Amino acid sequence: SWSIRGRLTLTFISLVAVFFLVGSLVLIVVVRSTLTASATSRVETQVARAQAFAARHTLLDADFKSGGGVAIQVIDRTQRRVWASSPNLEGAPPLASVRHPESDSGLWRITLHATAGTKPFLTELSQPFAAPVSTTRGQGYILGFYDGPPVSASVRHLTWVLLASLPVVLALLGLLIWLGLGLTLAPVESIRRRVSAIAGSDLSQRVPEMPGDDEIARLSRTLNAMLARLEAASHGHQEFVSNASHELRSPLTTLLMTVDQAAHRPDEANWESVADTVAREGRRLQQLIDDLFWLARADEKGHPFTPVDVDLDDVLFDEATRLRTVTALAVESRGVAPVRVRGDLDMLRRLVRNIVDNAARYATSTVTLTVRTEGGEAVLTVADDGPGVDPDTADRLFGRFARADESRSRSRGGTGLGLAIVAEIAERHQGTARFVPGGSGATVEVRLPRERRGDMA
Repeated sequence: SWSIRGRLTLTFISLVAVFFLVGSLVLIVVVRSTLTASATSRVETQVARAQAFAARHTLLDADFKSGGGVAIQVIDRTQRRVWASSPNLEGAPPLASVRHPESDSGLWRITLHATAGTKPFLTELSQPFAAPVSTTRGQGYILGFYDGPPVSASVRHLTWVLLASLPVVLALLGLLIWLGLGLTLAPVESIRRRVSAIAGSDLSQRVPEMPGDDEIARLSRTLNAMLARLEAASHGHQEFVSNASHELRSPLTTLLMTVDQAAHRPDEANWESVADTVAREGRRLQQLIDDLFWLARADEKGHPFTPVDVDLDDVLFDEATRLRTVTALAVESRGVAPVRVRGDLDMLRRLVRNIVDNAARYATSTVTLTVRTEGGEAVLTVADDGPGVDPDTADRLFGRFARADESRSRSRGGTGLGLAIVAEIAERHQGTARFVPGGSGATVEVRLPRERRGDMA
């Protein structure tokens, strides 16, 4: 239930806390190792100097003024008497006992004497080190200690500092992250409020586009593009519903008027004409509903697409034969060459029939069919010798319910959906459909790839 801002802030703080703890642990280990190595090196250096000094001087008069925070104590072989010491251990009893090393490391084993006499001195000492020494008084041992803040105390102090600073660091970073995410997400929230305010009935509004080319700017441009598509789709849907209602109302009105007139005066009615009118308008309704249903399924990709090898020349010859049978038009098919494409047979038959029926509807005397290959495409054309189309509005005729005549005259029949279905089928086959400019009459050209490029069904 948290907002993205809250979740991201918590996530970043958690990550920072983990990194801080890991970094602190590494820092503590490094500091401990560094302090230990430094203290040990100082003690060893001063012990070596004390060994050299004891070999050349009388220990009774010796004054070990060792520097670098190191305390030196020289004891006899019995480890009961102190022969000499540095000023910071003056008056101290033997602080430790020494045993020979039991390993190849060469380090002497040291046991500190925890007594009432040694405790005041050992409290301030750490890193004990021992070595044998030869003096003018005989063999003995040198004990060296680091006389400074113990490494453990320094590390403990560092640990407490890091733990105490952790909440402060997390709080400051959390505040900065919260503010930064707020500034970053503010444009997104502004866009969200604007989109939420855009009503479904008014898709002309747009969200403010952000400058630059970052993610927010691209999001605003993408949303505006989507709103533009939704607006166009909404207008297209409204126009489609209006056109469909208009197209359905006309044959229904004709049917009702014809039947009502015949029912009021059954003795005077020309029942043969009534039957012809009912059959004609019924077929028109059937064709219109069939086309609407086909386009609706096409919009939902509901038509199964079964690619097979289709001989376009055979499909054109079949349509030429049908057209010669049902009309008195001359059908020219000498330009039909053997062409094979990969596509859905039923869809391609419907495509050719719709183009041929459209040409026959406007032709004066002749319809010409051709098909040829051009590169990797099959080029199919259907031409008529009718009045032709306006080149400036020719592309609009492939829209739904588009007509060449603005009066929407139905004297030539048709539903206004035939060429829309042609364009849809051509697109499903990765092809194009258009009116070829120039010449007399109208020529529809459809280009289809002979081999399908991938699965676009």
